[in-house]
Amino acid sequence: MEKTAESIATPLGVLASISTIVMMLGISADVVYRNIQGETLAGVLELSESALVATVFFGLAYASINGSHIAVDLLVTRLPRRVAQWTMFVTWLLSAAVLAWLTYASVGRATDSLARSEARMGLVSWPLWPARWFIVIGFAAFLVVAITNIVRLLRGRMPMGEEEGIQL
Repeated sequence: MEKTAESIATPLGVLASISTIVMMLGISADVVYRNIQGETLAGVLELSESALVATVFFGLAYASINGSHIAVDLLVTRLPRRVAQWTMFVTWLLSAAVLAWLTYASVGRATDSLARSEARMGLVSWPLWPARWFIVIGFAAFLVVAITNIVRLLRGRMPMGEEEGIQL
């Protein structure tokens, strides 16, 4: 199951990085163009908005398998090992439930957006439905990681991205 989570999260992490670079290059080009021509590059704002959505949501699962999410383990590290594992289990179980609901709700929004060819009107007409599907993909991938972590905890292992040798 871990290999499945990694095979989903790693390419999404790469796409999140590429999206960040695209956003950076687009904004930089817009700044240079605006200073030279006195006007903005059409479509850069819209591109940056979609790229930001991709960066955030594609990066969720990748950050989780690498232990990059912000974690407050002040309490968990002071609990007895068994209690700490159950605390993490309940946390990941609740996370999975919320992620399942978010994924389900996002699919409805993305499907509706695609059916209506939802677009943002700015300097250019920019389709919004791809960004809505980025959200679905990000939540679904993070859900796979959450389920993987639940299974790992049930087997007495630490969640993905956590140090196996951590003293609980």
